[in-house]
Amino acid sequence: MTITLYHFPQSRSLRVAWLLEEMGLDYTLKTIPRAKAREYAKTPEYQAINPLGKYPTLIDGDMTMVESVAIMDYLMHKYDAGSLKPAVDTPDFGPYTQWLHFGESGMGMYVIMLFAHSYLLPEEHRSPKIAEWGKEETRKCLEFLAAGLGDKDYLCESGFTAADISIFYILYLLKIIRQFDDAPDNLKTYFDRLKQNPAWQKISAIEE
Repeated sequence: MTITLYHFPQSRSLRVAWLLEEMGLDYTLKTIPRAKAREYAKTPEYQAINPLGKYPTLIDGDMTMVESVAIMDYLMHKYDAGSLKPAVDTPDFGPYTQWLHFGESGMGMYVIMLFAHSYLLPEEHRSPKIAEWGKEETRKCLEFLAAGLGDKDYLCESGFTAADISIFYILYLLKIIRQFDDAPDNLKTYFDRLKQNPAWQKISAIEE
């Protein structure tokens, strides 16, 4: 049975779409145009599968999931993840697990607060103090991430993994909101390296 992913450009569903492509799974991508994303999320059709009205939503047989990193973990447990997920008994498993989740649970809130109170919310609802707090906490996270990456090409010694996909999205979001220019140099190089990944290029081309 084909996996179905509901996806709209620039959302967290990019993580899942990239992973599906990287794993070579049979999937159907239902891309919702940017201009219609909010409207479609409120329709009875979409509310029936995701009452939160957010993206992504993944349907795999009888299973429906809506949390991007959890979906990644699910897919790699259920299907052959290959080198995208280091084995439990290898030194890379700990770092891999940390970075897989850090892109969302570690950095996500700070980046979203920065985004919301700098760009997303109407002017009258923005708080400069919250935006400043989000920017400072994001800076700390970027420095922590840069230290973890060091001079490696990818976050794990063994090479490219799903953790890089997870982290890439939050860096991509910072790039979109023009908050990535002051990132450490090794993260900028890392970001540019990941952009050359063939699966990413295929998925990102759908965004045009």
